[in-house]
Amino acid sequence: MTSYKEPLVRLSGDRLITTSLAVSHHFNKRHGHVLRDIQNLDCSAEFRERNFTLSSYTDGRGRQKPAYEITRDGF
Repeated sequence: MTSYKEPLVRLSGDRLITTSLAVSHHFNKRHGHVLRDIQNLDCSAEFRERNFTLSSYTDGRGRQKPAYEITRDGF
């Protein structure tokens, strides 16, 4: 795993959030598995929309990759 600088939790506007990358790092899981688990959650569309925001990050090779911002309730 490469060096990692993102905190587990950070303030975004008036909400505390984490990201799928921070979760994968903190729990020593593959990011792809965390993404899969988020996509397979058994929850309502309303809950998903409020608590999981699709975003992206740039990997070590300069490629844009998917990630999620996750609220406290989503976590």
